[in-house]
Amino acid sequence: MRVLFTLGLALALSVSALGADLKSGPDKKIGGAFDVKAITGEKAGKTLCYVCKFGGEERPAVVLIFTQKADDNLVSVVKAVDAVQKTNEKLGTVVVGVGGVEAADFEKIQTTHKLTTPLTIAEDKDGPSKYSLNKDAAVTVVVYKKGGVVSKNFAFKTTKEAAEKAKEIAHAAEDAVK
Repeated sequence: MRVLFTLGLALALSVSALGADLKSGPDKKIGGAFDVKAITGEKAGKTLCYVCKFGGEERPAVVLIFTQKADDNLVSVVKAVDAVQKTNEKLGTVVVGVGGVEAADFEKIQTTHKLTTPLTIAEDKDGPSKYSLNKDAAVTVVVYKKGGVVSKNFAFKTTKEAAEKAKEIAHAAEDAVK
């Protein structure tokens, strides 16, 4: 009887865990300015605030990709966003490494894949606190419109899950920049 109860409880817990959506990052308005160190792009080697830069340039939409891992799955997501940015030059895009992503990780990716989107490292290792990034999310994508209003938020437990939704992320970027 105990074994059946334990199995039933374990099954119930695993089903409820599968049904729970992972939440990470803002869903109404962005958390504001934060500094990053640019590893690639025109600002490579500099510390700056891309949120401020894009706001000052009055970009109609921005895609922030926060990642705890730099791998080929992340590259799939960035390439999908790069494709949107190439046909919508006003779209702001930036990848922010958090949770231990190192400059060397991004340099390696850039050497191999020649991405358009700047790859950066957050000054605060865990990412900007006002953005409420979930440590269980390997990738958090925040798509927002001019003024900081979030139009779409994505959170993924793994970079593989993020890569599987790359087209959906790209569509959200296209919709936001219209």
